[in-house]
Amino acid sequence: MPRSLSFAVQQFDGALALLTVTGEIDFTTAPELRDRALELSRQGNIHLILDLAPVAFCDSSGLNALIGILRCAQQTGGSLALAAVPDRLTRLLDLTGVSQLLPAHADAAAAMSAHGAAHG
Repeated sequence: MPRSLSFAVQQFDGALALLTVTGEIDFTTAPELRDRALELSRQGNIHLILDLAPVAFCDSSGLNALIGILRCAQQTGGSLALAAVPDRLTRLLDLTGVSQLLPAHADAAAAMSAHGAAHG
C-alpha cells in the first residue's frame, strides 16, 4: 500500500499559512510535502509554519524536503518554522545541525505567537 501524506491548511493575514502534515514523510512522500509548501508560497504565503504533530515518521528524504522548503522561503523573503516536532525528528535536526537554521516550537500556538512577535 503506497504511503501518502495529508494536509490541512489555515491561511492568515500577513502572508502566513499553517500547514498541518499528517502521515509518514519518506522517499515516496517527501516530494508531496515540498510541492504543497511551495504551492502555498506561490499563492503568497511566504511565511509558513509546519505543524508536524501528526507525523508518525520522517527520514532523511523528509529532512531534505524541509531544507529545500526553507531555502525557497528565504529566497522569497519568507520564513519557515516547525511546530510540535516529533522526538525522532528533533534528534535528526539536532544531529545534522539543521535545528540551528530552522526554528522549532512546542506547538502551533507557540509558533504562531513567535511569528507574530518577529513579523508583527
